Amino acid sequence: MNIIDVLRLDLGDIEREFAQIASVLGNIGLSNYEARAYVALILGTHATAEEVAEMAMMPRTSAYKALAGLTAKGFAQEVDGRPTIFYPLDVEELRERTMNELNGAFAKLSSIKGLLSEKGTPELVYTVHGRKKVLAKIGDMLETARDSFMISSPRMQDIRAELSNQFKEAMGRGVRVTIITEPMVKVPSASEVFRRKGLIATDVIIDGTTAMIATKDLDLGGYSDNPLLAAHLENFLHILMSPFP
Repeated sequence: MNIIDVLRLDLGDIEREFAQIASVLGNIGLSNYEARAYVALILGTHATAEEVAEMAMMPRTSAYKALAGLTAKGFAQEVDGRPTIFYPLDVEELRERTMNELNGAFAKLSSIKGLLSEKGTPELVYTVHGRKKVLAKIGDMLETARDSFMISSPRMQDIRAELSNQFKEAMGRGVRVTIITEPMVKVPSASEVFRRKGLIATDVIIDGTTAMIATKDLDLGGYSDNPLLAAHLENFLHILMSPFP
């Protein structure tokens, strides 16, 4: 039985429903298939990969990948067995976690609001458009770092694929490289690695003086060489590095 049968909707209706849900869940880090799989798990309270594939109307291979992604991102848990059973993160727990993350992001924005003008410092913030240019800017920051390079990102796989050599070179120069990323993600050469679920943006700081914030998809970034902004962002990253209660 698939979701059309469960909700008694025609194909056009269910595609619209899934598109709307996927769009919302995409804002908190899920792909389209991951969103479909999560909805299927919520409908059944638990399911196997094959049941998710049938319920969400997706290929089996895509269902396995989507469930692996949900598990890695903390949206689902798997229980070993034959077959493996997957349980979704409770909706209310997801709501609370998402609101906490949003509140944290807005608190960070509020903490730097007007900071530059209050200090009488010109607002030196440069916009970087396009994934290729954002990655290139992160690479430039790696190459110019002298003492420290800190990065927090949910897209470390993409960054590692593009900038692996720059990470090695920075480590070779004695730069202290700190990485904060999602669980189960392979990372480039680093001095320290911290794992955190639900990261919603890419933050980069070098030498405590230069900072960059990029969107989750790395399509847009904001770059500043103002040390006050860098210090505020570095404080936020240290919070992410601290053990959660």
